[in-house]
Amino acid sequence: MLSVKLSLRHKSPNEPWRWMLAIDFIIAICGILYTIFVDSPRLASYMQLLVTYHFGFIRRALVGTIVSGFTDVVPFWYLHAITVAAWSATLILFVAVFRKIYGFNQKTFALFVFVFGSPFFLKNFAISLGHLDIFGCLWALVALLIPVGAFYPLIVTAGCIGLILIHNLHFLLYVTTIGFIVFVRYGLLTVPSIGKVIYGLILISLVLGVFVATAFFAGMSVPRETFFAYVSARASVPLDPQNAWMWYSSIPQEIRSTWDHAGITMIRLPVYALLIALHLPIARCIKSMIVALPTPFLRTVSVAWLAGISLGYVAIFVVAYDYSRWVSSWGVCLFLAMHALRLLPSSAKEKEPPIRPDGTGNLVLGWIVTVIPRVGVTIPF
Repeated sequence: MLSVKLSLRHKSPNEPWRWMLAIDFIIAICGILYTIFVDSPRLASYMQLLVTYHFGFIRRALVGTIVSGFTDVVPFWYLHAITVAAWSATLILFVAVFRKIYGFNQKTFALFVFVFGSPFFLKNFAISLGHLDIFGCLWALVALLIPVGAFYPLIVTAGCIGLILIHNLHFLLYVTTIGFIVFVRYGLLTVPSIGKVIYGLILISLVLGVFVATAFFAGMSVPRETFFAYVSARASVPLDPQNAWMWYSSIPQEIRSTWDHAGITMIRLPVYALLIALHLPIARCIKSMIVALPTPFLRTVSVAWLAGISLGYVAIFVVAYDYSRWVSSWGVCLFLAMHALRLLPSSAKEKEPPIRPDGTGNLVLGWIVTVIPRVGVTIPF
């Protein structure tokens, strides 16, 4: 009865979703402005533009090395310029990918708005500018968009290696999801062959080798004072020496630090569970696509790969305690995987929209995720 009243109140079932989209966009822009003008400076993030391979092969030095090709002293505004450009590119690519895979019409509009307005996605990236996680999402969208040919896996692999060199955690953050996209587009939607299998295994070994080298053999070889003096000489603002720990900490040290914070982290778990539960319409959409896959093989592989992506995040949770950041990225990975699943053949007859725009539950959840401006980086909100 309430659903009927809501339908009659609006000229179109999508009218409230248009309002949600407008509010989501305003919140995202406000988030960017807040990050730039209020929640600044972010010296730890800025240091990633200063660190290069000057002292040899080290972690998190790719971006700084690229920037060093343009300037010796890095203005602080470079951080915002690079990250806002990445955010804008991600927005444009997401719209292009959704249009290509789902299309913009009355049936798909509510799904577009729900994903766009999720506090896991663009709104959260707007307040985490500088952490560079967005580059993983951006490259996954590229993998969904560019044409598939013989060089497609090689191009995507090169981008994945770049992500790992930006931050080794990208291997578990986004590279596994990008792998699923490549597997769907190149492995399942084109003619299979032994050559493709060998090609894929070589590229996987290459990515894995870069990850192992970066995670375990790319430590800093000079004293912290020497390193800090070098990055300070390239900085346009005073730096905090404590931020140098990111290039000196080992995985065991990071795990120890994470478990030192375990008490307060466990208290926050219900908050993350609630945020995930708010995305029930997306979960239903993903489930319906998997159920509609025409063969047991496709269903098994899809479920196994999604489980593997999630297990990768469990490993991240053990190592690093920026749980708000990781939960958000996990949600984004499921959004990306949902787009890849849509490309697979389906036995379903497309009569119902992925998310019914006039469903009372969908409307309620849609408005809730709309008004949540972000999830956060280390702690919720």
